[in-house]
Amino acid sequence: MKEKVKCKKCGLFIDSDLEICPYCGYPQKIEEESNNKDNSSSTDSVSIEKERKDKKEENKVKFFDFESRTLKVSTFKSGLFLIIGLLLLNLLATVLQLIAINSGSWYFLTSNAFNASINFSIYFIITGAMFLTLNKDTLTYFKEFKDKWTWIYGLAFGFLLMIASSAVSSLMQLIRNTGVNANEAGIDTITSAYPFLSIIVFGLLGPIAEEFTYRAGLFNLLRKISRPLAYFGTAIIFGLIHFSFNPTTIIDELINLPSYIVSGLLLSYFYEYKGIGASTVAHMTNNLFAVIMQVILSLA
Repeated sequence: MKEKVKCKKCGLFIDSDLEICPYCGYPQKIEEESNNKDNSSSTDSVSIEKERKDKKEENKVKFFDFESRTLKVSTFKSGLFLIIGLLLLNLLATVLQLIAINSGSWYFLTSNAFNASINFSIYFIITGAMFLTLNKDTLTYFKEFKDKWTWIYGLAFGFLLMIASSAVSSLMQLIRNTGVNANEAGIDTITSAYPFLSIIVFGLLGPIAEEFTYRAGLFNLLRKISRPLAYFGTAIIFGLIHFSFNPTTIIDELINLPSYIVSGLLLSYFYEYKGIGASTVAHMTNNLFAVIMQVILSLA
């Protein structure tokens, strides 16, 4: 006995191998084939659309699709880096000023030599304190600089940093032509008077101390809470550290602030992307270029 199926149209039972219903004449196989084709076509279109989406995703530049290479230190050490870089900086400046005041040498207090001695002393002390805090992790830090790619990426990032900060600064100068801010003007004055020490301190020690403070310190701490917070929080603080809160020059300072914020963002990205070695080399490249250019201009 043959298997029976219902007709697609009239509903009467007919033999399953019949192509046409003997009662109403409605074709049976054509509809099945049509349904199969429709299902196949639908499946193919979904598959093609998925492939297109996958290709689009592959072609997208994923700036943050990488394994974070932040310096692996404890939260306690990150906190110490931040405290040393921010609080100790101001504390040392105050102590050195008080010592100078008690010496009674008022002329020295207003001289460029006094400003230079404070800056040089502070950076030497802070950098030493950073390495003491690093302690057993010092070898991990210096291993970064044994890799040739640290230097290659660091130099490339350094030039990118200079181009980006210069571009932002130039755009802001269209609003108001201000020149350099108070922080940079002070460094330029010291550099012109003491070129050799300035290259060592502002070009080498300064970037090391600041990378410990803002990247291994502040960025690491904020990164535990939120990645966007780490980037923007570090960038804002980095910018404000180079900001002079002087009412008479506040507009000029605000014009120069965005270039420091952009630098803070980029250095944080370099740090997370390729490690503290690359961000330090990038920072050094930027600072050394500025210091050496100022030395050349002062000698001209």
